[in-house]
Amino acid sequence: MKISVIIPTRNEEENISQAISRIRQTSDCNGIEIIVADGNSTDRTVELTQGIADKVIRVPQPGRAFQMQEGARVASGNLLLFLHADTRLPADWKEQLAQAWSRSEKPAATAFKLGFDSKKPFYRLLAWTANLRTALTGVPLGDQAIAVSREVFLRAGGFPPVPLMEEYLLCRKLKSLGRVVILPGKVATSVRRYERNGKLFNALRNAAITVLFYLGVPPCSLARLYR
Repeated sequence: MKISVIIPTRNEEENISQAISRIRQTSDCNGIEIIVADGNSTDRTVELTQGIADKVIRVPQPGRAFQMQEGARVASGNLLLFLHADTRLPADWKEQLAQAWSRSEKPAATAFKLGFDSKKPFYRLLAWTANLRTALTGVPLGDQAIAVSREVFLRAGGFPPVPLMEEYLLCRKLKSLGRVVILPGKVATSVRRYERNGKLFNALRNAAITVLFYLGVPPCSLARLYR
């Protein structure tokens, strides 16, 4: 099994080198391909990734859906792992993926449990509620490092061309093709956006966006609330 780790970036010079180093350090590097799909960064993101990522592509239209779709297009792996630049995988991520994807009954997709890079009670509660939602709906968040086989990804049509909720929409299609398995390990997602915008404001805004999406508000309208 060859794993293509696809990282969408935009102005991630503070995180991207460390993110790639962690992937290398927590795997034996055999069967791992790291792809950075950059969306018009104006900082040194692309410069810093040259030579440490296996492939670096520039995507003219910024937006995670477009960037991850282009990353998948150039990937050579038979398993695609979509990883946000500010999310750390668990130390044994490769072993967990290998175990899940070596079973005779292959899942449609896998994802890890959500965690944050802060031990504050607020973030522990936030992660608990997010993991409960995932358990009830079977649809993980993009922060949870979703992995899907190339074959199933293509059969599902890939990411829809939307500015927000792209991973949710993909997983909803994947659920019709098989099981979405939540692995026992936890990712550690950065709390930087929460700290910058205000913890409560950010949490309530994200919850409101999810509710509005379920009520039928289109992603292009929700994207204006997310900025």
